Amino acid sequence: MKKKNWFLRLLFISFLIFLGLYIASISGYYEAQVSDKVALTNDAIKDFEQDVLEGKEVDINTYIKEENKDYSNKMTDLGDKITESVQTFLTNGFGGIWDALKVLFF
Repeated sequence: MKKKNWFLRLLFISFLIFLGLYIASISGYYEAQVSDKVALTNDAIKDFEQDVLEGKEVDINTYIKEENKDYSNKMTDLGDKITESVQTFLTNGFGGIWDALKVLFF
């Protein structure tokens, strides 16, 4: 029976992820996304300046368009709860160990 080397598999998967991210950065995908956001911002600035010149009533909320997408679902909520539980456990656990060491040695 062939022995499974989990470290090499993890290393290979990590390399594939790195390679994909590297290719995405080299191809300019992220720069294109950022430049689109800048172009939208420049358009909003031009609209604002035009409205000021025309003497219209100006409200900042008409020019700022935030696109906050909510990607939460049951799995992400579960992950958040697990993370909070682990953080609380570790914080209290290490705090208790530290208090015990202070009592013993200091």
